[in-house]
Amino acid sequence: MKDKYSERVWLERKILASLIMDYDGLIDFLDINIWDFQPKHREIIKAMKESQSTDPTIIASKTQNVSIDEIWDITTEIFSANQNDFEWYVESLKEIIERETLENKINNIAIKLKWWVSLNSIYEDIWDLKVDKTEVSDGEVLYELLQEVSGEKEVKIISTWYRGLDNLVWGYEPWQVVVIWARPWIWKSMFAINLMNNNILAWEKVALFSLEMDRKQVYRRLLSMNSWISVWKLKHKAEWEALNRVQIWFQRLEQQAENCQIFDNVHTIWEMERKIRMLVHKYWTSIVYIDYLQLIRNPNVKNNPVESITDMSQRLKQLALELKITIVELSQLNRDADNSVIQKASQLRGSGSIEQDADMIWILQKVDEDSEILNVGVKKCRDGRIWDVDLIQTSDIMLIKDKPLPSKPF
Repeated sequence: MKDKYSERVWLERKILASLIMDYDGLIDFLDINIWDFQPKHREIIKAMKESQSTDPTIIASKTQNVSIDEIWDITTEIFSANQNDFEWYVESLKEIIERETLENKINNIAIKLKWWVSLNSIYEDIWDLKVDKTEVSDGEVLYELLQEVSGEKEVKIISTWYRGLDNLVWGYEPWQVVVIWARPWIWKSMFAINLMNNNILAWEKVALFSLEMDRKQVYRRLLSMNSWISVWKLKHKAEWEALNRVQIWFQRLEQQAENCQIFDNVHTIWEMERKIRMLVHKYWTSIVYIDYLQLIRNPNVKNNPVESITDMSQRLKQLALELKITIVELSQLNRDADNSVIQKASQLRGSGSIEQDADMIWILQKVDEDSEILNVGVKKCRDGRIWDVDLIQTSDIMLIKDKPLPSKPF
């Protein structure tokens, strides 16, 4: 059994070796302060960050107290960089650091008691110790609710910018998972892009993981619905007036590049989790759209689609709660739904776990493919009402908007 010091050094060497093997794939999971590492190991991590390289020669050239032989010696600790192993090394090292910090604080309190240091100082140390080791109390949560009710603190609500839908569900909150279900021809991808466009126009920070369309197709639809130029025309040389409108909206989208992140090359749940963490920490992204859930690969579970989707649904829900973001997932309904007059949440394709984990469920329906009426049925809403809302779709420009209000009689 290793003593505490040798175990800590062993874990640090494993972490360094893993980073040298796969720096880009693992650096987002290193949620340990660099100053908690041993001095030489700290130098190596700083050198990797500064040089953006894992070449031992380059790393050694960026350090003062670490030789290239020492770096090569560290690389022998591991021969493959596995994400699960890396996370275990990080969590184990965090436990040791927390335990050592706690022991040091307790020792300091004991020394002060031994030498009769003022009781006020000892009480402060004990209070700090208590704060460090306890979660947010129920009293603090209740006080925060009171502040929101009294108007002293604003509740973070993100509007869908659809009048009828917002009246039903009161927008998104930054912890919710919203699931949008539909059969393949019902425009669920376009509805998600319209929702995202509404967020972009309101300067919300959003991201889309598109597993059906590439980035160019998504941007073409965003340009179409904002410039009112049909998607078909955008595929050909545009007239001067149309080109001018497209350029105006192109510039607006370009200005919001950091507010709108679109990914078409992320295919596994591992990659998606890592990207979402990066988006939240780097760009403060608040809403993530996923199109769509059944197309994500889950390396954790193979040959069992139901277990795979259940695992992914639970992980995304935990991610929304942890990062305080809204995740909007698109999903297909079972083929049995085609034979039903009324579609229900239980007809979800793949797993009932998605229904259980969702905070809101919206089902999109149309009478037929040519109908311009898109019905949004709210089938589950933890904080709102269960009802239907009709929206209007304009096929040429892929735009979905509110139905106009009835005119008042004279």
